[in-house]
Amino acid sequence: MKVSTTNEYGLLKSVIVGCVENFQWPENDNEFDRSISRSTYPTTLTRGALPNSVYEEATQDLNRLVEMLTERNIEVHRPVTSKTHWAYSARDIILTVGDTVIQCPTPFESRANELQMYPFLHDCNVIKAPRPIKNSDPSFDAANVLKFGDKLLYSLSHSANEAGADWLQEQVGTDFKVIKWKVVDHDITHIDSTLLSLSKDTVMINASRVKDHQLPDFMKDYKKIWVDHVQPRNFHQFPYASKWIGMNVLSLDPETVLIDDLQTGLAENLRSNGFKVITTSIRQSRTLGGGFHCVTNDLVRE
Repeated sequence: MKVSTTNEYGLLKSVIVGCVENFQWPENDNEFDRSISRSTYPTTLTRGALPNSVYEEATQDLNRLVEMLTERNIEVHRPVTSKTHWAYSARDIILTVGDTVIQCPTPFESRANELQMYPFLHDCNVIKAPRPIKNSDPSFDAANVLKFGDKLLYSLSHSANEAGADWLQEQVGTDFKVIKWKVVDHDITHIDSTLLSLSKDTVMINASRVKDHQLPDFMKDYKKIWVDHVQPRNFHQFPYASKWIGMNVLSLDPETVLIDDLQTGLAENLRSNGFKVITTSIRQSRTLGGGFHCVTNDLVRE
């Protein structure tokens, strides 16, 4: 299996797409419990398997995504889900950077061994992070990291600590510079509903969370596409993601972006900035906590 990816926008050639077969919300995961308790939503999440309606819609939308990618000659791989899991978002735990696969030291105990779901990656250059035992141990999710060529932007949050950034820098050596970044006024979990890289010098930014002066210094001269609003998706019972999962998009190449078909305003914004936009449904993105960037994981980009 070949892995070769250093950015978020190069021509996509090979990718993982998540699934919901045997999906089950975890019962005994302290970090997951804390993530639910941080919500201000008045109801809470029912643990266990998904309702049939959620399962069916999520499966249909993921399968349609696979068809669309395959039609563009993109090689698609799916996880092997013989055991229960909640890996709808395939990007969260496995970081592909350069020619290396890193099983991250996630704070979510129930997702610690997700590499087992991807046997096709086992012959790659694989680094398995040590499990965090103490709060001071390295801890982060792959979805806290965005790739910018020779830079890795590392979003500090309750799911990614400074020790994790230091450990990641040790693993990637001089090939990449890990840049620590904190969204000042918002304790986000993952980075990709706040900031996304769409082409070499273009980023899309959640205007409700980030101001221009808060961006990393290396983005000073980047073109910035500000997103002021997204259309909230409906959800089942409890929203595991905010409405901003609507700006969680997947770049297929430096000119083409795949987005949720509900986001007509976002599509207009992107087109006005010179991008080609492809749309399809991802109806359970808020229920399951993942948009198109979340549910995919780049293996090869050119």
